[in-house]
Amino acid sequence: MQISAKLLAAALWALSCVALVLPGAAVPNAAQAQAAQNDAQSVSRADLIRLLGRLHEDGAVRADLAELGFAGERLDLATDHAAGMLRDPVIAGYIADRVLAVRDGGMVPMSRAQGLLWSVIDEGLGHLPLRDLRYYYLVEQAVLGAMPTAICGRAVRGDLAPDRMAEETARAAARLNVEGLRNYYRIQKRAAQLGAERGAMRLPPERAARAEAAIFGVVTRAITARKDAARVMGSFANLDRASTREACLAGRIFINAVLTLEGRELHDALIQLSTP
Repeated sequence: MQISAKLLAAALWALSCVALVLPGAAVPNAAQAQAAQNDAQSVSRADLIRLLGRLHEDGAVRADLAELGFAGERLDLATDHAAGMLRDPVIAGYIADRVLAVRDGGMVPMSRAQGLLWSVIDEGLGHLPLRDLRYYYLVEQAVLGAMPTAICGRAVRGDLAPDRMAEETARAAARLNVEGLRNYYRIQKRAAQLGAERGAMRLPPERAARAEAAIFGVVTRAITARKDAARVMGSFANLDRASTREACLAGRIFINAVLTLEGRELHDALIQLSTP
């Protein structure tokens, strides 16, 4: 079936809002995105949902994933996952609603619309059961551990571009075994569905305070057990001025320490870390 020019424009506009989750995906330039937004005025929610499900039919995403280290069954899994996320009616509906809100002058700014798929995953993480949430953060721990120090430090300081962070995450995921990758993608998709359905999970104030105290306590103990405790503590206190090496070390100490918590304490700590 042929797609009209307006629908193609709408697809470009939708792609500009979600492409940061897919390493290597082409993002329209500002003029293209504005033209797509203008042409998308008459496109319905159903049109956008249908188009989101067709964004990956040209094989470009599979080629990009192969360049990032995916091969064989892992490449099949990653390609199917990238397409399946945007074919899921709950996730696609969430993205379509946000795109339409931007189009209609709603309260979703472009800075938030960019990378909507990451946003909805983040919002859903806190709704996951402990087993899945812990596994997700174990993968995040592996990602941070596998990054070159300079990139790791920038990620911890928060000045690594989202597309680069997505690329580094994909490179680390490509090294998981097949079952580990399948589980990670299952959790990621479930988080996106829960985020779309329920929004962000927020702990009641008392539980949030206890979670923050538990995080502070376990991280402090991890730092004071080190010979270089004073230097590491200084990095935590002035993270924005720390070198990339110091910031990376701080980030790795932090996530390693938090993941030593157990049970309800761990669950609440991870929920608190997941709160957007």
